[in-house]
Amino acid sequence: MSSFLSAETMQDTAHWAGWFASDWKQEVPDRIHCAEVGLDGTPRWHPDFERWLTRDEVRRPNRRNGDQRLRTTKVMRRLRRVAVREYEVMYRVLVLGERLEETTTWLNDRAERNRIPHPPHRPDGPHYIEKDTMALVVAGIAYAKDYW
Repeated sequence: MSSFLSAETMQDTAHWAGWFASDWKQEVPDRIHCAEVGLDGTPRWHPDFERWLTRDEVRRPNRRNGDQRLRTTKVMRRLRRVAVREYEVMYRVLVLGERLEETTTWLNDRAERNRIPHPPHRPDGPHYIEKDTMALVVAGIAYAKDYW
């Protein structure tokens, strides 16, 4: 599956994926939604998650390695703004611990649900294959490394 990427690229990606995952997992709140429903009928954000999404990026000096984790969080937020798909894939793989196969299935289900047209080179096949998912991870890691 990964023969389209060099061994050096795969090793570098694996190293940095582990590094970013350890920081990022510590910053992301455990709960996304609370039991309440908003006026529009959608689930409400859990207060911790809402603070995490909207917080002012202020340093927390009492936390061990807080500056490093904050820096990682800033990079991931920037990635979310400029490359949403890479961010979503990295979140699922690095924070939730999904396998590439699971994330590829999620990408395809999402594409079908949102009626996204098939790519021209795969008119009758799936929207994404595992190579595509791996390419999104590699691109996201490369971006994070460059801006960290």
